Amino acid sequence: MASHTTPEDSWMAVRGKVYNVSPYLGYHPGGADTLLDAAGTDATALFQQHHAWVNEDMLSACCVGTLRQ
Repeated sequence: MASHTTPEDSWMAVRGKVYNVSPYLGYHPGGADTLLDAAGTDATALFQQHHAWVNEDMLSACCVGTLRQ
């Protein structure tokens, strides 16, 4: 996952699941840079800080797998 950090290929982990956020970069209200700063990382803490109200169902379309420990 750490290699997925470009605008064309941005992935991040949230709550143990991995998401491809590339298609969402242009729509994110906080701007693409916010997502790109967290790309390639476990962004759970950052996500919880700003989006605790978002549930798994809202993210499911972008899910590409689970985070391996």
